[in-house]
Amino acid sequence: MLVRLLLVEDHAALAEATAEFLRRMGIEVRIATSAAEALRAAMAFNPEIVLCDLGLPDHSGLDVARALRGTVDMRKVLFVLHTALSDTEIRILERQIDRGLVQLFVSKPITEEKIATLLREFRTLRDKPGMQTRTPQRSAA
Repeated sequence: MLVRLLLVEDHAALAEATAEFLRRMGIEVRIATSAAEALRAAMAFNPEIVLCDLGLPDHSGLDVARALRGTVDMRKVLFVLHTALSDTEIRILERQIDRGLVQLFVSKPITEEKIATLLREFRTLRDKPGMQTRTPQRSAA
């Protein structure tokens, strides 16, 4: 199963390294380096998972989540925040965030184990009653 993942990360070298790691795991990846670029990329790429850095230069990852959740196409997308915060800080943040907005928090660096957890969460979301896996809409060229 090829999964479409939008990676939102403002550090170019980290974005490329993470994307390559994800691609080796069989995930189709697009990269956005800002909140504004993430919104455009999400509409064009139609991701099933958004892996978004919490700290972006133009807005926070939470702002990206709110903006994407406001669109019909993004309501069933697994939204994952990744951050350099400590595990304790992540647990505090998790208690403050609506689970409808962000389903999963992942600390940096991204590891194979963390991606496996992310994919399990995605499959759980996808398999819920009423959830249909969306087919990306491709433009006719």
